[in-house]
Amino acid sequence: MLDTEEIILNRFAQDQKTLEEVLMWFDAFDKQKQRELVFLTNFYLRQAHPSQELIENAIYLIPLKPTYTPIQLLKVKNVKVALQKIIALPDHEMRKAFITLITLFKISDTYRRKVWCKNGCHHEWHNLK
Repeated sequence: MLDTEEIILNRFAQDQKTLEEVLMWFDAFDKQKQRELVFLTNFYLRQAHPSQELIENAIYLIPLKPTYTPIQLLKVKNVKVALQKIIALPDHEMRKAFITLITLFKISDTYRRKVWCKNGCHHEWHNLK
């Protein structure tokens, strides 16, 4: 059974929640909890198995300035290295890290649902009610 955090992240990925709604939820937490949510979002992004090419194309869809640290990391490092560096950013970068990761998760999971789960699947997180 999915917990509240998992449901919210997956509802965003499936266009059942807006970025504004998810950010209001994220912003309500203290820095430690926000960091935990960044780690969780990173975990879900990795579970969607995005290719380097998908990430490179998705970078331009992240609703942040292209000069922000998380985006620059994705532009100059391979995905695995960039993600490790993003989750290790200081507290004042957590909101940008979260926006970056949740956007990439949404794009990656949407691709996964369209390609790998297009005929239906038994993934609990893809079958939210």
